[in-house]
Amino acid sequence: MQHTLMRANSYPAGAACSGRASQRRTQPVTVCSAASRSLQYGTGPLRGSSACGASGRLPAPFSSAAAAARRAAAGRRGAVRVQANWGAPVEFQPAKVVSNSPAAAGPLHKVVIDVGAPLAAGYTVPGQFVQVKVGDSKPGFFAIASAPGAHAGTGQLEFLIKSAPGSTAELLCNAKAGDGVSVSPVMGKGFPLDRLPASTTRAVLLFATGSGISPLRAVIDSGALAGRDVTLYYGTRNQESTAYRELLPQWEAAGVKVVPVYSESKQGYVHDVFEREGLAALPSDAASSVGALLCGHKGMCQAVTALLTAKGVPPEKILLNF
Repeated sequence: MQHTLMRANSYPAGAACSGRASQRRTQPVTVCSAASRSLQYGTGPLRGSSACGASGRLPAPFSSAAAAARRAAAGRRGAVRVQANWGAPVEFQPAKVVSNSPAAAGPLHKVVIDVGAPLAAGYTVPGQFVQVKVGDSKPGFFAIASAPGAHAGTGQLEFLIKSAPGSTAELLCNAKAGDGVSVSPVMGKGFPLDRLPASTTRAVLLFATGSGISPLRAVIDSGALAGRDVTLYYGTRNQESTAYRELLPQWEAAGVKVVPVYSESKQGYVHDVFEREGLAALPSDAASSVGALLCGHKGMCQAVTALLTAKGVPPEKILLNF
């Protein structure tokens, strides 16, 4: 499936995946779901790791006079509209960091931002994302990790951010409670879960690597897959670098079978474990009864997609959040 975000090519899978920011170049931005980079990206060197959405650098700022005119046209106190020459203007609203804490060993942080109830109300589908700026940084794209309505009435949204040197993600990971940031409206269509009706899709496979777990956590916590046979293949470096470790028993109690995959062990990678242990266990009617959601590293997403389609699962039932 392909979608376009601000005239950007999409890829087959991941972090809007979730926490690392990459920098936009002065050209249309590539935004992928599970193919090349992670949507949690903001600014910094462009890297191809996770694939829940890629972002990059915005064109150079317009003149101060033009900027003032755009702010006046915004018509709302505190709102700033940023116009790129390749897309519609994005209006940023002031927001505030509520909390920032380590999410696992390494560069992962759990960041909660108060975006205000009106903006938070636009978050209705797991897999959606926002753009965030810290000061005059380039916007970073970050998938929302909390489920829609999880903080109803508070105006708060939770994110899993992976720091990267020189990026907006790094600035967010260094932010303290009370620090101000700027946030766009909720963007994207999220995971098209309507393609996996419960009446026909009995088994749902979830595949995540690293911070790509962020939008999949939103799916699980939303209860949208309740009553299905759900299996999560979750790849990280090791147990200590696994975000949401404390939630795994809760997910399993809710009926999600969790298969941890540690790259530092001899297990191999997520697609290796799935091919070795999960593929043969798929039902004979997999073409009609199995669906999948992917968010993470490009190689993982491509390999898992190839395995599933070879088993007869149609591409339209292999979902990405972009």
